[in-house]
Amino acid sequence: MSIVRFCDPITDLTEDMAAEQKARTTYEHPIACTEDPCVKDTLRFLWEREVVHIRRFGETLNDVQGYVPQ
Repeated sequence: MSIVRFCDPITDLTEDMAAEQKARTTYEHPIACTEDPCVKDTLRFLWEREVVHIRRFGETLNDVQGYVPQ
């Protein structure tokens, strides 16, 4: 039996943004807890990557919400 999944880009993008936000918060506590500069740099890089993902998903969400089918 196959499952039909309807495309809902707004919901998908919103969920993607929430997942990226959750991932970002997983880096914040260890960054605050360590004094090791190499560990901090690595965690900051990962944190910043999540921020970029959130922004890109947000930009795409804005584009999708502004799209009006002809």
